[in-house]
Amino acid sequence: MNRTITLAMASLLCAALAAQEPAKPAEPPPPEAQLKALLDQLQKVDGSTWAARMRQLEEQAKGHETQAAERRAAAVKLQQEAAAAENAAKQVRTEIARLQELQSLLQKLAGTDAKEPAKPAEKPKASDKPKAEPKPKAEEKPKQPEPAKAAPTATPPAPAAPAPAPKGAEPKAAATGPVAQVELVTWKQHIEPIMEEHCASCHEPDNKKGGIDVTTFAAIRQGGGSGKSIVPGEPDQSRLYLMVAHQERPFMPKDEDALPPQLVQRIRTWIEQGASENEAAARTFLEKKDAAARAAAAEAAAAAATPAVAPMPTGIRSAGLAWQQRMPALRGLVRSPTAPLLAIAGLQQLVLVDADAHLLAAVPCDMPRCDLTAFSPDGTVVAVAGGQPGRKGEVRWYDVVSGSQLGMLQAERDALLAAAVHPGAAIVALGGAGKQCRVHRTTDGSELFTGKHDDFVLSIDVSPDGTLVAAADRSGAVLVWEVKGGRLGQTLAGHKGAVHAISFHRSGKQLASAGADGTVRVWDVAEGKERWRQQAHTGEAFAVAFGPGDTVASCGADGRIRTFDRAGKPLSTSPAVDEWLYSIAFGASDDVVHAGDWRGRIHRFEPKAKKLQLVTPLPAAQ
Repeated sequence: MNRTITLAMASLLCAALAAQEPAKPAEPPPPEAQLKALLDQLQKVDGSTWAARMRQLEEQAKGHETQAAERRAAAVKLQQEAAAAENAAKQVRTEIARLQELQSLLQKLAGTDAKEPAKPAEKPKASDKPKAEPKPKAEEKPKQPEPAKAAPTATPPAPAAPAPAPKGAEPKAAATGPVAQVELVTWKQHIEPIMEEHCASCHEPDNKKGGIDVTTFAAIRQGGGSGKSIVPGEPDQSRLYLMVAHQERPFMPKDEDALPPQLVQRIRTWIEQGASENEAAARTFLEKKDAAARAAAAEAAAAAATPAVAPMPTGIRSAGLAWQQRMPALRGLVRSPTAPLLAIAGLQQLVLVDADAHLLAAVPCDMPRCDLTAFSPDGTVVAVAGGQPGRKGEVRWYDVVSGSQLGMLQAERDALLAAAVHPGAAIVALGGAGKQCRVHRTTDGSELFTGKHDDFVLSIDVSPDGTLVAAADRSGAVLVWEVKGGRLGQTLAGHKGAVHAISFHRSGKQLASAGADGTVRVWDVAEGKERWRQQAHTGEAFAVAFGPGDTVASCGADGRIRTFDRAGKPLSTSPAVDEWLYSIAFGASDDVVHAGDWRGRIHRFEPKAKKLQLVTPLPAAQ
């Protein structure tokens, strides 16, 4: 008998004995005898048969596990692709809204001059019969051509005769003001009936599923268990709209058909108009939005008419370049926000190179160690930070064009681990082993405030407008402090382990971070929410930066450079180098990225061609 079959029969017999019913009147062999016979058969099976059966079962188990892992990986990939597609759709919708707002603004600005005077109504002849339509009243003005409305707007009333007011009746147009042609959607008249009919059964005070109550204006504006569900003016950032529009789960109403498109559009328009309780509030919101659009258009026109001059070193009397056979780790490599200019922390020097890493100037910096560099948001000032480990921390800042030292500050008892400077706001921010983010005035060195952290502060950046200071620490937290008053504005939590680098986007609305967990994340600063994240590196991620064209680049302990688009979609990955990469900086455009490694070398990566080469821009001193 085949040994494998014997094992199978033995297994079946054991199961039969375990489930054996009480003995019937017939006298079968005693169970002890059956068990003994079975044991005798099993003892005759040699070890190779047992091993073969175990291998067979192990292979089956591994096959199922592999299949499960592949399906999990496919699911993750599909979720990432879906998230990227959703983000792309939101960005396109935002761009559409901006174009429509600009078009509406231009039409409003030109509307008064463009209108032609209305022709007077002709007097009817005596022989003419009365017409069915009533004559206009004397005080009524002739109708002017209606200018294009800011889109998307509420669904206009149907031309048919009005029926009894339905649930969520159509909005009325405002009578006067700059938004006179916009049909206003309000809570009481239009949105409350929709909520009452479709949503209140699951979201009322005594049954607040998800922690949200939709029965009153105050309650729906307050939000639910996961925070505010409405961002006034931004339907694509409002979970209420995204759920009823079936763009974000859980879809609402739950376990029911989707709302009719006209009701979904009405909710969208309500949020676009400020999610207001009444017409007065909606009109005020739209007027402020209109004024902001006018100001933005004027600012954009002024910027287009007057191109900015990128600060570049032109008046620096360069010193000889300090060089040694074994250079320290290159942590201080950054790009100017406004010019194709890179700053490098050298050997008691500030080294400035162009976008191709060709030497422009070497400025003496009399500090025991120069570890870090940082540009001001306008690119006019560059700071060098470091000091003497265990004794003092120091930062100095220089004029980019002339190379002259503008100021210095000693405010730590150890070498600095983080620094940022903002000459427009007259502040310098420092961090290190003292577990504090210290913000000082550049004018006299006085301390504005101290923000406490739970661990070493590893990275600091100042928002472009100078109102916020972001600081990342070794415990995994990114804290955003308000410069005025030193109040903690946001806590961005998500990284597991140290956050090595942070960087504000030039708009100041987003902040990128890179951490010991290997992830790169981009945050919405105002909302304190994570916009996207990617597992960018095997091992720690040490640096992250925004490019001039909004590409995000990072590098880490795996020796690779990675790039992502503004929505977080991976674009390119470099071949691995043989060292950890500590710092990252773009070249003249997003098509070139530089990274500094543990041996003080610079690597140049071209993402589109996936070409990586070692750059040696710093010759030995003459």
